[in-house]
Amino acid sequence: MYPKLVALSAVLPLLLAGCQSTRVDDVAAEPTKVNTRTSPGIRLSTEDQATIDAVWATYTKLNTIYIKAAQTGTYNWDEDPAKRPLYEYAGGQLLAALERDLGFMNEEGIVRTGEPKVALRRVVSVSATSILVESCVDDTAVDAIDKTTRKSVAAPNQNKRYPVTLRAGLFPDGQWRWVQSQADRTSSC
Repeated sequence: MYPKLVALSAVLPLLLAGCQSTRVDDVAAEPTKVNTRTSPGIRLSTEDQATIDAVWATYTKLNTIYIKAAQTGTYNWDEDPAKRPLYEYAGGQLLAALERDLGFMNEEGIVRTGEPKVALRRVVSVSATSILVESCVDDTAVDAIDKTTRKSVAAPNQNKRYPVTLRAGLFPDGQWRWVQSQADRTSSC
């Protein structure tokens, strides 16, 4: 069981480390609009707010698919990556990291219990091709367990409430996909 704990501890930071899709590298990093909660006096347009709401809804779907796959150990590994469940909502290195994590857990006989609570805290920036937001993840009800022994294999003493910065990019097919996720487990929210 100890090798599983070490391997899981090694994979999870990679999953949450900043991942950027190579398909949206030309996206400007500078914000065009900033939420009023981060900069008083500047407001999001109705159109920008509607875009953020729609794109956040795709994150919720992405998270639901990932959580279900992590809890059941079941994921559709279609040979055509575009037919896999996460493809519609994630891209580039984030998609690869999420699928790598699911594959690792499956190989090691690990499943997750419980569901994290994720809340959108603030919109950092919005442009025509990129949205950057900060969320708060509460993993206090979540554990990673060995399917056989039903014992926890999660790294001990991890911060269970932490901010995560997420970036979505507009892909050439007109779909917004989440391409970056960076957790800050040294902070709380």
